[in-house]
Amino acid sequence: MPGFDKQTLIERLDINFALQATGLGVWEADLKTNQIIWDDRCRELFGFGQDNTLPFEQVIQYIHPEDVSRVREAMQWAKNPQSTGQYDQTFRTLGADDGQRRWVRFYGRAYFSETGDLYRFAGVAQEVPPQILDHQREEKVRQAAQRQQRIYEAITASTPDLVYAFDLNYRFTYANQALLNMWGSSWEESIGKGLLENGYEPWHAQMHEREIDQVVATKQPIRGEVSFPHATLGKRMYDYVFAPIFNEKGEVEAIAGTTRDITDSKQAEAALQVSEERFRLFVTASSDVVYTMSADWRQMNQLDGKTFLMDTQEPSRDWLLKYIPAEDQIQVEKAIEAAISGKRVFELEHQVIQADGSVGWTFSRAVPILDEQGNIQEWFGTASDVTERKSAEEALRQSEERYRHLSAELEERVKARTHDLSQANADLKRSNDNLQTFAYVASHDLQEPLRKIQSFSTLLTQQLDEHLNAATKDHLQRITAAGARMSTLIKALLTYSRITTRQQTFRLISLESIITEVLTTLDWEISQSGAKLSVDTLPVIRGDESQLGQLFQNLLTNAIKFVIPGQSPQIRIAYSQRSRSELPPGVRPDVVASLYHQINVEDNGIGFDEKYTDRIFQVFQRLHGKNEYAGTGIGLAICQRVVENHGGAITASSQPGQGATFSVYLPV
Repeated sequence: MPGFDKQTLIERLDINFALQATGLGVWEADLKTNQIIWDDRCRELFGFGQDNTLPFEQVIQYIHPEDVSRVREAMQWAKNPQSTGQYDQTFRTLGADDGQRRWVRFYGRAYFSETGDLYRFAGVAQEVPPQILDHQREEKVRQAAQRQQRIYEAITASTPDLVYAFDLNYRFTYANQALLNMWGSSWEESIGKGLLENGYEPWHAQMHEREIDQVVATKQPIRGEVSFPHATLGKRMYDYVFAPIFNEKGEVEAIAGTTRDITDSKQAEAALQVSEERFRLFVTASSDVVYTMSADWRQMNQLDGKTFLMDTQEPSRDWLLKYIPAEDQIQVEKAIEAAISGKRVFELEHQVIQADGSVGWTFSRAVPILDEQGNIQEWFGTASDVTERKSAEEALRQSEERYRHLSAELEERVKARTHDLSQANADLKRSNDNLQTFAYVASHDLQEPLRKIQSFSTLLTQQLDEHLNAATKDHLQRITAAGARMSTLIKALLTYSRITTRQQTFRLISLESIITEVLTTLDWEISQSGAKLSVDTLPVIRGDESQLGQLFQNLLTNAIKFVIPGQSPQIRIAYSQRSRSELPPGVRPDVVASLYHQINVEDNGIGFDEKYTDRIFQVFQRLHGKNEYAGTGIGLAICQRVVENHGGAITASSQPGQGATFSVYLPV
């Protein structure tokens, strides 16, 4: 080369000068020590002030955390003999000493021996200017968007469904080829235009615009069906779904739609409906039950039972149990087997379970429907109701049998009932006599000794008071108290026996007047307890005045007595009427009536556990000790006896500490 000798050429081609001129740095990985050896330019790209040899793990600490794993994986793959050995990565460095962040590109290659052993890994590096980096990013985004577009186009082009998108101004921003074919237009002619411009009728366009508004407002998909004229196929029926597309803030930014042509299925449904309607008209015109069975009779496909049998509109495999009584199932199955094996008509008169659950009789006849090869496809049958004829035949037979034995049986029954009635009357008279005797003894023989005991104990206390010590006084007080309790108990028993044995005097009487008298009787107890009472308007009923007075006196006395300490009784007497069907479970008045008076006595007392409800109405049954609450344990038994004497019933509801309600039911 003229003007230059070899030495001058070598100097002019100094590699260091070339690297500095291009801003490139040189690096190499020491495969034995796992250190990075680089020149000053590479060191500057990582922000190190000195040291041109550093451990790789120290260098990696100054790569941006989001880029570290990518850089490591790329290096590992480049050093894999299965790779091409090429290494090219753009990443961010965090200046070790200066703290500056830079975008850098390190590229190079790994060198392998003929046996595949790695013996060198080296390359060059340079800083990436921002404008180049932005261009690379834009190119990647563009390529990714183009790839997504190709994938989306491939998917939507391969489906017969219509796929599209709207903006929030109801304009089409996308339409697949199937939709363009339906419109009979091109992409350029349709995209960016609204519903009216794409051939939708005004009512149709307005409907979809309202639906789009609804999707935007609710952020929920919407579904519907509508007809539309296809450009080549004519009027078609479509099923469509509009769904929201959200932006990064969760706001609806567009609407996606898919539409499917359902014309064929709609036509099939219409044809089926016509066929079913014809069959229904035929069945309606027939007076007989009509049914269809599968070829092997294992499944009943359909049955129109009229008013005779229960309808079966869905296939049923338990029809034999549903329609045929157990005693007739074997003969029905045998008749079916014979009809199938001979491919002949099934005919049988047998019992059947009717629509109301009772057993009736039917004459059933079914014919096999055969295909072209002569195989049974289905059975079509009818069933006639012959229950009345069979009932008449059975009634005639039973009548003849019954009349043969009626005379002798009737005579025996009269004798037996006469004997039972005589025995019952004797037992009743004996029971009443015993109760009358008890009442006499209770009112005379038992009361007299008690009165003497009480009188003498009181007299001793009064006359010898100064001469008695405390123990003796206590004994005399206990004698007096025990006598008083015994007297009260005897009086209660006497009241119970009188209510049980005495003939009632029933007449029309006002319950309000009875309650007024009872409140007058209990005036002192009400005053002492501070009780507050409210009473509903009460009716006039037919009953025994004395017994009804005893009933409500006992209930009100308990309401006053069983009060929570420190509280005043709050008592309400409520009234209503109940039909027999509205009575609580377990309440069965002796007298059957269409309506019943319900009188509730409600309090705020100590209450009781409802498991003791039956127990509290028994004689001598108490839920509390006599030292807690005075009483005989007979009061509620008297109440129950009074209510029963009036043909009614009594019950109670309560919870401990929440008061109690005693409900009296008397026939109207």
